Amino acid sequence: MQPGDSHHRSYGVRMEIRLLDKHNRAAVGRFLDRLESDRGRPALGESKFVDFDGPFRGRGLVAHEASSIVGYAHVLWHAAGGVWEMEVAAADELPDAALATLVATARSQADGDLLWWTFGAGPEQAFAARHYPAYRSLHKLSGPLPPPEPATIPPGIRIAPFQVGVDEPAWLEVNNAAFAGHAENGQWTMAEITERQSRAWFSADGFRLAWLDDNLAGFCWTKVHDGGVGEIHVVGVHPAFQGRGIGRAIVVEALWYLAGIGCNVGMLYVDTTNSSALALYQSLGLGLERVDICFEVPNA
Repeated sequence: MQPGDSHHRSYGVRMEIRLLDKHNRAAVGRFLDRLESDRGRPALGESKFVDFDGPFRGRGLVAHEASSIVGYAHVLWHAAGGVWEMEVAAADELPDAALATLVATARSQADGDLLWWTFGAGPEQAFAARHYPAYRSLHKLSGPLPPPEPATIPPGIRIAPFQVGVDEPAWLEVNNAAFAGHAENGQWTMAEITERQSRAWFSADGFRLAWLDDNLAGFCWTKVHDGGVGEIHVVGVHPAFQGRGIGRAIVVEALWYLAGIGCNVGMLYVDTTNSSALALYQSLGLGLERVDICFEVPNA
């Protein structure tokens, strides 16, 4: 059996937990890829994958049994939210007691409040729901492209692609105003937007900006995934320009943009409590695909 193989075994009897390092990183990557292939969804969220592949400012815990990787936990400090975040990827056969050991070990790496994100139905979410209070949840919505209606742009609004090296200051101002107090999207810095521009998925053309005269009023940032899937990554409208229909207009325009470059499925994530956004996206033909839930893990 190769390192990282998680098939056809019962795990947890002689599990050991080690820190992620240069010697086991490749095997962990294969383990995460295998879980994604088996489940049809990423094993970790974007910020943890970015950290895993890039600077690695977080802390990784690898659960082994003999030569097999049976689980991985990634703990990362989220400066904007002032909180530690954790994500866990576990083999389907991993017993609750073993998963509890991995979670407790990962929890010990955080010296403050810790939030645990889980993605769709799986052993991680089922375990967390039995033991910890839910903090927040997101609906993943998806549907066919193009949307059922054309884009209707409000008078005076001009939509143009992002200009790298030019539009960063204006975008940071609008983003941080639109997401003031938001854990993931608020308080972005130039370093963060520059890092995202370095990612393979970044496309300036897919970063749609809505201008009113010389003022940036809002934006719709898209991503393209394999298999013809286009994502509405982040949508924001400056508070000074809200209530004018700009948000709906730039979302519809972005979905048509994605359809025009060959995407036949659109998808996005929206907070479960955001009823107005849910209604908007459902009116555009996007339906529920899965629910991601964030749990609070006490320091006990």
